Amino acid sequence: MGHRRAGRVALPIILALPLGCTRQTTVAPTLAVTCSPTPPSGPAPLLVSFNVNVAGAQGSFSVAINYGDGTSGTDLAAAHTYTDPGTYTATFTVRSATQSALCTSAVSVGAPAPTPTPPPAQNQPPAPVFKTTPAAGAGDLITGTAPFSVRYNLCDSSDPEQDVLYFSMDFEGDGVFDTGGTTGAHCRRTFSYPAGSFQPRVCVTDLGPDHVPSHPYQCKRYTVRSVP
Repeated sequence: MGHRRAGRVALPIILALPLGCTRQTTVAPTLAVTCSPTPPSGPAPLLVSFNVNVAGAQGSFSVAINYGDGTSGTDLAAAHTYTDPGTYTATFTVRSATQSALCTSAVSVGAPAPTPTPPPAQNQPPAPVFKTTPAAGAGDLITGTAPFSVRYNLCDSSDPEQDVLYFSMDFEGDGVFDTGGTTGAHCRRTFSYPAGSFQPRVCVTDLGPDHVPSHPYQCKRYTVRSVP
């Protein structure tokens, strides 16, 4: 009787595979910068503020600014003045340890605004100076024994524009000017008062190109008492 050899049975091989990945990798954000001018245009000299925003910077970063007119800086908060007309490109370069980013901003500077022409100066009234001999006392009262003379003097009056001055004098105070003119003979006059009480009035104004008064008369009234 023959013999049967025992056969070998192959067993399956089972491998344990991981169910998920637990390893994480951190990706740094991309460095970015945006910029815009305020105002973007205007007449020279033009003061411009730049609104600059930096995003994605990890840690510290540096800034280099080229304003496009031959000047530079590093302060993002600083305003800049463009003095000459032209079109300029301001460049902002931001650098971190591993990245860099750039932003440009255009500024248009026009010709300087014309200087406004001031309006012509308004003609000013004269500055009168009133004097009498004898000098008036309190309440502009002048007293003396009749007949006595009072000398009225407006010759120290002046005008800011050097306009011609016109003098008028009402010696008795009756509302009628007794004399008037522009010369020294009219700015300095003497009148002799009889006994009585009087209210003389002396006035000055300036004359325009046609010898017409430019302003109302500026007057001073006195009280003269001439006693017998």
